[in-house]
Amino acid sequence: MTSKEKNYGWAGKILRVNLSNNQLSIDHTIKYASRFVGGRGVGQWILFNELGSSVHPKAPENLLIFSAGPLVGTLAPASCRISVESKNPVTGGTGYANAGGSFASELKYAGFDHVVISGRSLKPVYIWINDGNVEVKDASHLWTRTTSETTDIIRQEIGESKSGVASIGPAGENHVFASAIIVDKSRAAGGSSFGTVMGSKNLKAIAVRGEKAIEIADSDAFMKVVERAVSKINSSKYGEDQKKLGSHGRVTHVLNERSIIPVRNYQDDQWNIMKMEKIDIPALRKYERERVSCPGCPMGCGHSFELTDGPYAGTKCGGLQANFGYGIGARFDIDYGPALIKAKALCDELGLDIDNTVTILSWAYELFEHGILKKNDTDGYELKWGDHETLMKLIEKLAYREGFCNILADGFGIASERIGRGSDYYAMHVKGQGIIDSLRTAIAWGLGIVTSTRGSRHLDGSPTAELRGYSPDIGEKFFGIPTAGMLCTYEGKAELVFFFENLKAIVDSLGFCYFTSYWGSIELLGPDDYAELFSHATGIKKNGRELMFIGRQIHEVEKAFNTLNAGFTRKDDLPPPRAFAEAVKTGAFKGQLLDSDKYNRMLNDYYRIHGWNQNVGWQTSEGLRELDLPEVAAKLRNGNRLLE
Repeated sequence: MTSKEKNYGWAGKILRVNLSNNQLSIDHTIKYASRFVGGRGVGQWILFNELGSSVHPKAPENLLIFSAGPLVGTLAPASCRISVESKNPVTGGTGYANAGGSFASELKYAGFDHVVISGRSLKPVYIWINDGNVEVKDASHLWTRTTSETTDIIRQEIGESKSGVASIGPAGENHVFASAIIVDKSRAAGGSSFGTVMGSKNLKAIAVRGEKAIEIADSDAFMKVVERAVSKINSSKYGEDQKKLGSHGRVTHVLNERSIIPVRNYQDDQWNIMKMEKIDIPALRKYERERVSCPGCPMGCGHSFELTDGPYAGTKCGGLQANFGYGIGARFDIDYGPALIKAKALCDELGLDIDNTVTILSWAYELFEHGILKKNDTDGYELKWGDHETLMKLIEKLAYREGFCNILADGFGIASERIGRGSDYYAMHVKGQGIIDSLRTAIAWGLGIVTSTRGSRHLDGSPTAELRGYSPDIGEKFFGIPTAGMLCTYEGKAELVFFFENLKAIVDSLGFCYFTSYWGSIELLGPDDYAELFSHATGIKKNGRELMFIGRQIHEVEKAFNTLNAGFTRKDDLPPPRAFAEAVKTGAFKGQLLDSDKYNRMLNDYYRIHGWNQNVGWQTSEGLRELDLPEVAAKLRNGNRLLE
């Protein structure tokens, strides 16, 4: 294979930026991508190999990596996602986040697959990448600005209105655990507190623009597969609903019917249907202004809104997704639709991750209800369910670390120590990150959340099969698991999570939107589809099974990073005690709660499938040898974290 062939699909270069001395250097993508594909896979491999376990997430030595996969910027449908990797300030282990928008494609067009950032600038800066040229520019005038203000000012300064911009808001500047990186004003790379990592480096934003072409190895064959993939998406009921309703309108009521959304923090898992209707897409339709697509996506699931009346008149936001539907609605018992739009706009502007923001604030609301917090603890605020106006004030105070919210701003662990009085029982988190969903009915969904290597995120191994209610025949055909679509069933669910965590790792590494995969619906794209696209784009032949094996290797690298850096063991893969102690109170699943014995047997199965030790939860030398990861085994052995 010639060097030119090796760069088909990939831009071929990795940009390294040391903000401590503004030193720039170039590395070559293929030496990493030939093994781990690109995107998240390469980002995690660089992180694992180059970062010492003693490095603090907010230290200058921590790496912040922006990664675009080999299919990004091509005509493959929805190949537009940027993956971000770093050491996680919330968990101390690995972190990764993913966002749409134009940033990833523009990075590829500018000539780079990855940007690896180290060091800390003495003053606020932003990085401007333009067709291979790189500048580190002063951002002192942007510090304290919101993300939309930052984006607008940068685009005006560089004279590129179509540049992709990833920025942080006040939450990242103030090192709030719920901070996120916001791409193109409304696309959040959430979880893992990456706004904090950027803020600790005095990095306000990165702007990218390029016009370089991406070469395809076999363009004719590639386009035939692209056409089939687009046809799959366009002809699917899922794609039609996603385009019409977005994920909020498509899925929130389904989750409610299946008792998967926490109500009033975690007191119940099914919300009043009449309240749900008040916040659903039909009720918000009068505020919708346009449908927004990420580059090359046939779904166009981003819906932008503008409020024209009421207390939040003038508010604009884009991309209202399901997490806001039940994160603001059911969780706070708020049935005022415009409050969802306002909350989304606030989080985007301030640079906040919705999941960690709403989970820690709803925890405070429940503590207030139980008398653990009182008005003299909460700056005089009465935290009442349904009070959206107070919630908006608290969201803003969290971003700025003001008053009582400064207690919450470092996350559940530190906050529960500060508050005390049994408050930790009501704190619904795993590995420090808040759980946005319920765990008591969709067993595999919950297992994927709890075992997520970055902590408490359903966009990792959590499968949607239970939500879809697939028949045993369908479950067997697509996943080899007849019970895949059955709620409240433990059998086969470890295998189901294993399948989806490997699929998600490879989807993130190629650069696709997860909505277009089997995770969205079995009508859509599976491992074989991705393998065909990858093979014809890069000239490197892979089948679906081989890609899924690489996905498994990537997950093992992340697991090892966690063991070395955060010291996670089996206890960190268990749900909060409340999930075993309290049952669903209303609806068709009334009385359902997690069974401790069944859960632990399922976790044993999960470890067995991975080849991990069932008692401690660590990897073994035999398992890593079978996965051809000798470097991972060596590093774990040197850290006395490998079971021989």
